[in-house]
Amino acid sequence: MAQKKILFIINPISGGKNKDKIPALIENTLDKNQFDITITFTKAPGHAKELAAQPSFHYYVAVGGDGTLNEVASQLINTEACMGILPMGSGNGLARHMGISMNIEKAIRQLNTAKIVKIDTCTVNGKPFINMAGVGFDAHIG
Repeated sequence: MAQKKILFIINPISGGKNKDKIPALIENTLDKNQFDITITFTKAPGHAKELAAQPSFHYYVAVGGDGTLNEVASQLINTEACMGILPMGSGNGLARHMGISMNIEKAIRQLNTAKIVKIDTCTVNGKPFINMAGVGFDAHIG
């Protein structure tokens, strides 16, 4: 079986959780026979969207919260690429709904045997999103 290219897009500030050890955990847990792994950290709001716009990967894994997921997903709508989630935000609503473990090592292991599930997307004022949309006040409260 040929390896699939997978890009991990890590938001270093989501959920107020330290993510310095995540790259090593990914490298030590993900099945390297299945995946050719690339790991990158976002540098500013909107950067996850830019990274997910790269067409050279089969899978894009958003490592962060619902905002990070929305940035990544917005670039994958109507493409053949798939999105994975490592829940590291404050709420992790979509990950919980999809049955993804809140334990990051277990969530990485789930990627090894993940099944692809299509989900609905929405658009408001020309901006696509998944799971939730807000105007900033909700993030401030969260």
